Amino acid sequence: MRTSKLASILITAVLWAYWLGAFLAGYWVVFLVAALLRGRRGIAWALGNYAASFFFVTRLLLRGFRIDVHQPAQLRQTSGSVVVCNHLSFLDPLILLSLLPDVITIVRANFFRVPIFGWLLRGAGFLGPHLFAEGQPWLDKVERHLRSGGNLLIFPEGTRSRDGKLANFKKGAFFLAKHLGAPIVVLKVAGTDGVFPPGQLTFSAPTQPIEIRTLAHILPTDAAEATTHELTLRVHALLAS
Repeated sequence: MRTSKLASILITAVLWAYWLGAFLAGYWVVFLVAALLRGRRGIAWALGNYAASFFFVTRLLLRGFRIDVHQPAQLRQTSGSVVVCNHLSFLDPLILLSLLPDVITIVRANFFRVPIFGWLLRGAGFLGPHLFAEGQPWLDKVERHLRSGGNLLIFPEGTRSRDGKLANFKKGAFFLAKHLGAPIVVLKVAGTDGVFPPGQLTFSAPTQPIEIRTLAHILPTDAAEATTHELTLRVHALLAS
């Protein structure tokens, strides 16, 4: 039985009220202490745990909501990698933020202008959309992050799929991995568009679990043998299959 429209609206209101209210009610202290103790990494850790708590509340409220992660221990050991994934829903980056250690990603420029939330994104080291225009300083920043064991999450489609089909990939993630000699981890997400699809403002009870699966680990030596274009097509084919 599907969740009624009224129930969806109420659940959505409660979830976003939690997202905002839990921070104001006291989780800001966690961010503050984490930042003081570990700096940028501390803020990133606090963001990941905050996202995890959001999905814990979602499981309590939304019938049938479940996240199945293939080899979760392996995913949590990901280090120094460019992580690429298909993109179906606004939930995708939040879920991966809760699963991957020390991960930063690329967010819309207007997110940085949101009070408090934007400050946290900047503090955690998240990146704006006009990266390559910033030149070498940006590349150096990403390289330091990867070399220290952090991960960079990129959705090579550039935006959420509106029909569930995989769109063409932008090459930036693959150029970056080759240029910096970083391994590439290929993830596939399924089912998030059944919970919170693009163009819909409310959560829906899913008909199947959300699945997160690791499809491939591409070592720098393997990536070096292919052109950026060939590497882009190879990963696209993996995710499309």
